[in-house]
This record gives sequence, structure tokens and C-alpha cells, in this order.
Amino acid sequence: MIMDDISRQVANLPDHAPRGNPIITMKNVVVAYGDQVALWNINLDILEGEYLGIIGPNGSGKTTLFKVILGLKAMNNGSIQILGQSLHGDAGNLLKGASWKDKIAYVPQRFTIDRNFPARVWDIVRMGRAPSHKVFSRFTREDKEQVMRCLEVVGMENFSNRPIGHLSGGQQQKVLIAKALAKEPDILLLDEPTSALDFKIAQDLIDLLGRLHEKEKLTIIEINHNLRLLRDNCERLVILNKTIEWIGDPNDPKADEKINEIFFHQ
Repeated sequence: MIMDDISRQVANLPDHAPRGNPIITMKNVVVAYGDQVALWNINLDILEGEYLGIIGPNGSGKTTLFKVILGLKAMNNGSIQILGQSLHGDAGNLLKGASWKDKIAYVPQRFTIDRNFPARVWDIVRMGRAPSHKVFSRFTREDKEQVMRCLEVVGMENFSNRPIGHLSGGQQQKVLIAKALAKEPDILLLDEPTSALDFKIAQDLIDLLGRLHEKEKLTIIEINHNLRLLRDNCERLVILNKTIEWIGDPNDPKADEKINEIFFHQ
């Protein structure tokens, strides 16, 4: 049984003690779907203001890790603290209404938006302000200024009245990033932001994320299957295969060795 496995003693991973203050702390996190383990014994400190890259094969638990951080998937074991707040109460239940949720923004994998979808770019980005509003409350001048600032940050201010479905894939991704920024988060999660984009557009988007990280001082956590693109920005790399197989400098040759071992010798 899965819970019997969880109770077993597991060897600790090598200590890669990070510098700085953790903004997310995960201890002994185990997540399963029925009897299928998705994440095993995850111990990880993510630092305030760092750019963390995550890579791993299909089914390695990358998206599940994001779901746990976002409070969308319960853990079978372990604990998580975000901005000093625990995700779970004393009874193990997921805490609702916790303020840390307002400090995390998420950009999902790119999906195709119907050309006839009626929403304008402005409308999409304004949705990012919704968490700060009560139901039926009006958007303020401050909200409008924040929406425009976020569009300017991603270079899409001239497209504010354009239907979202009329944009290219790369432009749509920039709008979704602007929507996430409109929330004024401390932590930005990006799940395969360059998926299905051609090389030039993907590189432009990665360059934008690098500038954004430097200017906005965000903690950015990016899942990407392209190690070269991850290396452009990330300060630490996590190689995930249900457990943390390796963590450290993304340019360390040992990272390549571990990736070759996991991806090509399974």
C-alpha cells in the first residue's frame, strides 16, 4: 500500500543548501494518485527572488509539483510553507482563504485560443486583477493603470484593443504573462511557456522573462523541456523524476550527465 511505503525511512538527498531566505519550503512531500506515486520525498527550499528551472521527462511530476504549490492537489505526506504560511492546518486539511494564494500567479501551458473568441487583450489582462476584488466591485483607476503597466512590461501595450484570438502564439503567451503580473505576485509559476512556439519566438519570450526577473525581482519557477532555454535564465536547476534526482548550477556538467541518464537510459 502507498501509505506503508510513505512510512518507510528514505535516504536523504545530498545537501545543496541554498543561500538567502526561502519563500517556499517543501519537506518530505509525497503525492499519489491512488496507488501511483507522482512525487516522492521532495525536500526543496525555493529562495526569494531566485529563478528556478525544473526539467524532467513526461510523467515525472512537474505539473503535479505546481498543483501542490497552488493548493490544487493534496499531499499524502509532508509539509509546505509559502511566505511563512503552512498550506495545511493541524488536521491536514488544505487551508482556504490563506493570503499566500494572492501572492502566486500561474501561467499554464499554451493552448489554442479560438480566433472568434470575443475578449480583447485588455479584458484578459484585467482578469488578473479579479482576486483583489470583491464580487461585483468596480475596477478602479489603479486597476486600469496596473493593467496598462503590465502590458507595457511585456511589450503588448499597442495591442490592448486587439481580440486575443487574432494574436500569434507568442503574443498570446505575453498577454497571459501580463495577466499573471496584473495580480502583483511575489511568485510566478510558468509551465512550459515556450511550448509549441518556434525557436525565434521562444527565445524572445525567454529573453522577456529574464528582463522581467531582473526588473520586477520576482521569484520565478519555470518548467521547460528545453534545457538550453532554461539555462539562459535560471540560477538553479532541479532535475525531477518523481523525486529530486539532482539540484544545482544549471551549467554544471553533472546536470547533463543526469539528464542523459534519465531521458535516454530508462
